[in-house]
Amino acid sequence: MDSKEEVHAHSVKPEVVEQKGKEKINVDPEEEHDEMELDKKRHLNVVFIGHVDAGKSTTGGQILFLSGQVDDRTIQKYEKEAKEKSRESWYMAYIMDTNEEERVKGKTVEVGRAHFETESSRFTILDAPGHKSYVPNMISGASQADVGVLVISARKGEFETGYERGGQTREHVQLAKTLGVSKLLVVVNKMDDPTVNWAKERYDEIGSKMVPFLKTSGYNVKKDVQFLPISGLVGTNIKNRVDKTVCSWWDGPCLFEALDAIEIPLRDPKGPFRMPIIDKFKDMGTVVMGKVESGSVREGDSLFVMPNKVPVKVVAIFIDEDRVKRAGPGENLRVRLSGIEEEDILSGFVLASVANPIPAVTDFFAQLQILELLDNAILTAGYKAVLHIHSIVEECEIIELISQMDPKTKKPMKKHIRFVKNGAVVVCKIQVNNLICVEKFSDFPQLGRFTLRTEGKTIAVGKVIDPPSTYSRKLSS
Repeated sequence: MDSKEEVHAHSVKPEVVEQKGKEKINVDPEEEHDEMELDKKRHLNVVFIGHVDAGKSTTGGQILFLSGQVDDRTIQKYEKEAKEKSRESWYMAYIMDTNEEERVKGKTVEVGRAHFETESSRFTILDAPGHKSYVPNMISGASQADVGVLVISARKGEFETGYERGGQTREHVQLAKTLGVSKLLVVVNKMDDPTVNWAKERYDEIGSKMVPFLKTSGYNVKKDVQFLPISGLVGTNIKNRVDKTVCSWWDGPCLFEALDAIEIPLRDPKGPFRMPIIDKFKDMGTVVMGKVESGSVREGDSLFVMPNKVPVKVVAIFIDEDRVKRAGPGENLRVRLSGIEEEDILSGFVLASVANPIPAVTDFFAQLQILELLDNAILTAGYKAVLHIHSIVEECEIIELISQMDPKTKKPMKKHIRFVKNGAVVVCKIQVNNLICVEKFSDFPQLGRFTLRTEGKTIAVGKVIDPPSTYSRKLSS
């Protein structure tokens, strides 16, 4: 897949989501909730990531069933549908995979969305696609998540396929870290499979292979990663702890307990308002969808749609199916706007405060870590790739290499560089064709971290930085 196709593949989605949004957003204005009711429970976005067929959609479906979001009759309907397609074991996945393409292929294409609650938390599940041709969609899911649930299949051969080079397990973990998913639950799924039979040896073997890899991807395994065994299909160790008669050696929590125990990242409700737009549709006006990364929004607020600085007014705000008066950071919203047409908004635009709008640029400085260039190529000025930053997908070009970082001292090396290879960390200048909204990583991590991809592979991860002081000196001399 070349870079143009990849950009296109990302942009085909809105029409499907439009229907989903339409079903949900027609809410009786009488049923307005004050945001304080929703505030009693904290809100977390959870993205399910992992190799194709690891059981992400099935586990997500089981969670919704166990938390009472889906009734028995619906499950029976899905079971019948799956049987008719000779896919008996897929019926739980149908809860998450709602479009026909997903059901026929058994692969998640879009990022599915669903909600559930535990005693102390509200969760939005983002069920990200695992197949490699859909990685751009997975990126848009992970960029909104607070917590990652990495689903790994314990079935003989399946873990190995997902983990080896070319498997999605590795790429998803690296992307999740880059995209700011700081906490990871590694659920070892399919423990009930006849090839596994809840064997501790298999669970430990998977752990021993994953831990070093998670460390090299930048995770602090002791602090930020937790492993647990489950069966997504039959629902073992998800809502309630696994019975000792099934698995005598597991003393840890079930999935719901582990999710509840995760410490929520700090967010600033008083910061400048920032909401990257991931989707838009028409419904009694223009409606945009996204996650609030900073600040708060109220009905009646005046905002800018950036980068074009179009002034808009907030007509209505929805969290899940509830209309609310205001919403704070971390919430997934649908916001109805006046003052702009739906066709004038693109995915990657940002809803921002008028007093402090987000910078719009066509080039920026970045610190880039090269992961794996195709065919052991070198990276030089003129290198082209596809940039993924929050909900933006744009073709870009490296127009200047400024300095290489010393891996030991983390400081720039003195020598002038013309090219770098795999593993290098480099300060460079990146240019895009269209105006895009970015922030410095030090100010807004979620709006300042990015990945570069080419031909369907992630080749580098990076962060937006200030212009290097040596660079400004060079310009003035």
